[in-house]
This record gives sequence, C-alpha cells and structure tokens, in this order.
Amino acid sequence: CFLREFHLTPELLFFIFLPTLLFESAYNMNIRRIVDDWRPIMLLAVGGLLVSAFVIGGALWGALTLLGLGVPFTITLLFGALISATDPVAVLALFKEYGAPRRLTLLFEGESIANDATSLALFLVVLGLVGQQITVLSLATGGMVFTTMLFGGAIVGLLVGAVFIAFIGMFREDEVVAITLMLVLAHLTFLIAEGANEIAQHAGVPALQFSPIIATTVASLLMGNYGRFKITPRAEEFVDKFWTQFAFMANSLVFILVGFLAASLPAHSSSLVIPALVTVLIVALARALSIYGILVPYNFFATPECRVPAAWQHLLSWGSLRGALAVMLVLLVPAELAVDGWGLEVSVRDFLLVLTLACVFATLFTKATTIG
Repeated sequence: CFLREFHLTPELLFFIFLPTLLFESAYNMNIRRIVDDWRPIMLLAVGGLLVSAFVIGGALWGALTLLGLGVPFTITLLFGALISATDPVAVLALFKEYGAPRRLTLLFEGESIANDATSLALFLVVLGLVGQQITVLSLATGGMVFTTMLFGGAIVGLLVGAVFIAFIGMFREDEVVAITLMLVLAHLTFLIAEGANEIAQHAGVPALQFSPIIATTVASLLMGNYGRFKITPRAEEFVDKFWTQFAFMANSLVFILVGFLAASLPAHSSSLVIPALVTVLIVALARALSIYGILVPYNFFATPECRVPAAWQHLLSWGSLRGALAVMLVLLVPAELAVDGWGLEVSVRDFLLVLTLACVFATLFTKATTIG
C-alpha cells in the first residue's frame, strides 16, 4: 500500500517543509526587538549550541564506553550536533495561551531559528570528519567551513531578500504577482543557497559554503519587516494567513511522518533501549549546562534591563523540545556510512536515528506536557 512504499526522504523534508517553517517564524519576528536582544540570542544560538553539542558528544561517548559499546567520539559528536537544535512550536503555542512576556517568546523563537543554522553547519563539518584522520589542517578547514556557512548564508539572504522586496515594490498594484513573489521567496532562497554551494564545490572551493537556513531566515526577516508594507493590506492579510496555515500543516505532517519512521525501525534496534534512555538524560543535562553556563556569566556583565531572569532560564532549559530539524539531519547521514571498529548490529544511521527519535518523543511527551 502507499504507506509501506512511502519514504521520508531528507530531500522532501529539507526542500519542502524546512523553508516553510523557517519563513513563517522569521516573517513574524520584529527586527528591532531582535536587535535589542541580539546578545543573549546569539550567545545561546551559537555558544550554547556548541556547548551542548560537545557536552553531549563527550558524555555520550563516555557513557556508551561504560556500557560496552565502542562508539567513536566523532559519531557521538555528530549526534550532539544534530540533537542540540531546539523546536519551540509547542512551547510558543502555550506561551500565547498563557500570555507570556513578549521578550521571553522572542528569546525562545530567536534562539531556535538561529541555532538551526548553527546545528546544520556543525553537523556538516563533523560529518565530513567522520572516518577521516583528524589533523590540525582538517580542523582548520572545518572551522573555516563553519564560519563561511554562517556569514555567507546571511549575505545570500540579504541579497535575495533585497531583490525580492524591490520586485514586490514594482508590482505593488498587481496583487497576484506580489503575492506570488512572497510565496516563493522562502523556497527559492533555500535553493539559491544550495545552488551556490554546488557551484563552490565544482569550482574547487569546498570551504566556501552558504547556509540555506540562515539565507532563508534573513530573507524572511527582511520580507516580514519591510517587504510586507509594499503590498496592499488585503494581499498582506492573505499572505499572513497562508503561511500560518501552511506552516501548521507542514509541522503536523512532519511529526506524523516521524511516527511512520519510528514504526519502520529494524527489529534489532530494540537492543538500544538502555543507551537511548541514557542519551535522553545526557541531552537534558547538556541543555541545562548550555543555558546556565551561558546566561549566568552574561547576566553578570549585562545591564539590569538586559539580563535574563532566573525563572526564564529555567523555562529555556526545560522547554527545549526536539523536532523536525533533528530528524532531517539524521536522515542526511548516508545509509552506507561506516567507521573503523563499528561493532553494533545496527548501522551508524539507524543507531543515530534510534537515539534521535528517543529524544524527540521524550521531549514531546514530558517537556511539552509539563512546561505549562
């Protein structure tokens, strides 16, 4: 039947669902408020994610070694990179219901959007190191790729967003054209960034990379804060409702497909129950360390009005759900990926998939239901 033949591919998730979710979030964010709180947002999105990824990688490697599972550090670090990005959808829905402060909502959403890009960049760098001999040169190259992905993606997003806003201004009176431009912005920006990466690869400059997540986010921010005022109020209302509904459907469909993916896991993956439970605990502890380890020193140097209250730090720590991006990234791991000394019955990708789904379901059924 259709369900047995359907495959949840990374291409489907990456090029259809992810740009939709990124656009809907960034389109409705206020740039001025982001500028006011850019320090804690970027500290959490970059510094906090790096802390979380390396803590998870190190602690999980040690725990699995004690359990008698010889998993290389590069694999546990790869897992740390893909699982550290947060998904605030359920938490933000509760915030709206409870009337949470706007600044708290901005911190959650701003960190989530920015750390998606950091997670993808770190994941791709670590994936390139798996199975290779780690040298100073390879680490330096990885650091260069990580940096260029972040800044290069922002430049692509600024250029594409500016061009689209100019075209929308030219076709202001033609609502159909203006609306169409706003509807294709997210996916086209994503594809342009991916296309630029392909050109850099063929040109022999693999270190020059552009993050499609950052590019789409920046272009969407520009469109939401400047481009939306260049169309008629009726067209703007349609676009806003369209993306809200489209993002809700995309997010819901992703989690439905995740359920099908969990049901299709190989039978022998049940042997990873204990490692999965240990992983869930390590990921929760790493999140707490990344929040308090970043924001406590930040509050020490920040002015009183810029500090993040302790109660908000607890919410940031506990409300860290894992969702669509983690599943998308784990599916990017090649099915045939092999590492020296791998002695588990399951493949590397199935191993990472089991741990990822365990963390996704754990946060959905514990944190999402208790954050209120």
